[in-house]
Formats: sequence, structure tokens, C-alpha cells
Amino acid sequence: MKLKITITGPKVHDVGYRPWLTEKAVDLALRGFEVYNDAEGDLQSVVALVDSDKRRATQFFEFAKAELPPLARIDDIRSEPYDEEIQPLWQSATLGTFVQINKAVPILQEMREDLREVKTNTNLIPEIAENTRLIPEIAENTRLIPEIAENTRLIPEIAENTRLIPEIAENTRPIPEIAEKQDVIIDEIRGLHREMTFDAGWRARIESDIQAIKAKIGIR
Repeated sequence: MKLKITITGPKVHDVGYRPWLTEKAVDLALRGFEVYNDAEGDLQSVVALVDSDKRRATQFFEFAKAELPPLARIDDIRSEPYDEEIQPLWQSATLGTFVQINKAVPILQEMREDLREVKTNTNLIPEIAENTRLIPEIAENTRLIPEIAENTRLIPEIAENTRLIPEIAENTRPIPEIAEKQDVIIDEIRGLHREMTFDAGWRARIESDIQAIKAKIGIR
């Protein structure tokens, strides 16, 4: 029994429909089997040619009506008798395998490049781990930011005060010289103190004598 099964819909290409049907043909051990993409107007179609006994050919058609690939979207599925030659299943399956491998090669190459990039990035994981280890310490340091901001507010005043440092240094420069002469200065101060003490004694004596003379001559 030979059948031509046609599946039509908006999305039946590039969804794995041909491998899907080929796998079922292998499971049923069909004698002859072919499958290819086609089109009917604006709709996509997949055509499967089946050559087997009536029971298995019917089972294949029932499967095609009941099951479809997850990404496929179909509108109709029909079968009709087919009288022309159909190639053996093993030949169709072999050709289908080559087609699918050919489609997969560019994807595999792209995946290989992606894996190389992933490997390069994963080499950074120890460094990233080391950096993330510092996060608690960074959080603790950032907690001080308000206090730091308050302290840095005084920087202009500090700058103004430090501007006077050269002047202060200039004024304090004579200090060593003064320190060297302090013994002489102390001796001079002591001499002045003695002189002032002596003068005070004479002044008191003179005032006493004056008072005595005024008393003798009757002058107040």
C-alpha cells in the first residue's frame, strides 16, 4: 500500500517535522519512505510518501494526524493513493541524516565559539570571588561616608590655618637665640629688682626726714 500524506499549515518548515516523521517510519519498519518540504499557495507543506502493508501505512497516517513537533502549527493533513516509485526507507533516512547534520554544523561552530568565550569568562571566576569577598568590608567603609563628609567640610578652614604655618615658623625662629640668652636676661632682671628695692628704702627714709623737719618748724 502506497500513500501520499500532505501536511499543510503556517509553520511546518524548520520545526523538525521531517526527522519527526522519519523516526516514526523507522519505528514502524516501513519498506519505503520519503519526506520533503513543499508549499501550497501561501501555506507551507510537508509531504511524506509511504510504502508498506496496509496496517503499518494506516498506523503511520494515524500518527501523523495525532502527533506533531512542539513548534509546528498545522491547518490540514490528508492522504491519497500514490502509484509512483518510493525509495527504500534506509536510503531516505540516510539522506535525511546528512541534511540534518549539514544544518547543525553552523550551529555547532557558533556554539564552539560561544563555549570558548564562556571558558575565557569563567577564568575570571576566582578573581571575581576574591573581589566579592571584600563586599562586607566595603559596606563597612561606606558606612563612614557621612562622617567623612562632615570632616571634609572643615578642609577650607584647615587650609586657611595651615597657610599661617610659614609665618609661625618665622616667628618661632628666634626662640633658640632667646633660650641661649635667658641666663643673662634673668641676671639683668634681678639687678633691676635690687635697684628698685634700694630706691624704695631711700625714698621711705627721705619722706620720714621731711615729716620730722615739718614737725619741728610747725608745718603740716
